[in-house]
Amino acid sequence: METTKITVQSTILADIQKVWDYYTQPEHIIGWNFASDDWHCPRVTNDLRVGGQYSARMEAKDGSYGFDFNVLYDEVVEHDKIAYTMEDGRKAVITFTDDHSTTLVKVIFDAENQNDREMQRDGWQAILDNFKKYTELKNLRIFDFFVDKVNSTIHVKHDFNATLQRVWQAWTTAELLDQWWGPKPWRAETKIMDFREDGHWLYAMVGPEGERHWGRADYISIKNEESFSAKDGFCDEKGTLNSELPQNLWEVLFREMGDKVLVDITLTFDSLEDLETNIQMGFREGFTIGLNQLDELLLTHFTI
Repeated sequence: METTKITVQSTILADIQKVWDYYTQPEHIIGWNFASDDWHCPRVTNDLRVGGQYSARMEAKDGSYGFDFNVLYDEVVEHDKIAYTMEDGRKAVITFTDDHSTTLVKVIFDAENQNDREMQRDGWQAILDNFKKYTELKNLRIFDFFVDKVNSTIHVKHDFNATLQRVWQAWTTAELLDQWWGPKPWRAETKIMDFREDGHWLYAMVGPEGERHWGRADYISIKNEESFSAKDGFCDEKGTLNSELPQNLWEVLFREMGDKVLVDITLTFDSLEDLETNIQMGFREGFTIGLNQLDELLLTHFTI
């Protein structure tokens, strides 16, 4: 009987060394090797060599079920390929393709006969998606991220190693916002930037396939190099707001702290439902990546 092979893959926003380490080192594997939040991977051993054994304990957090996933390695090529055989004789091959700042991870595995193939694909893809999330967020520097459901607010604090003037410019100048606001592989593209009270910023979030999602921020108050506030929401390319998607008030404060600048951000939503929709859409992950991209931008000698 011919074996059915299933493929899952994901592009990780990290270099090949980091991806390889996080995929193969037990202290990292336990942080991502599960398909949903009600499962975990409490124990892993990994003898990463041809003939070596990998063993992972998979358990439901409520203790209702668990199993050991054991394999023997058939091939190991650092930064390139891992092949193994599972206990039931099925095979899997993982390849790693380096593209400078990103790494494509592709897993091809033999399907088993007990469960639906789509369910198998979804399960393996969910684990790989969890690996992507873990790897991209691990070691990203964020000072504080707090969700206050009682008051429908998100509070973020982040300090930057730069002068107040440079940090302020990076938040208020279109040419600089476009370089960090969109979490890679997405990017921001400004259509209109009128940074003044009663002015607005109209921009597109442009995806890797050229898809565009539009956003608009209407500036309410501005104190130069101290603070600004704006009402932000999703819109069309003409700037007409979409009332069916969440809108929120941004209050952004800038404070010098020695040789650093603390940016203190409060987002206030119209309802708890809007806040939770925003979180489900990946705001925390995307904004965290964006802030770290700003960290990198501030290390360059940009000029306006």
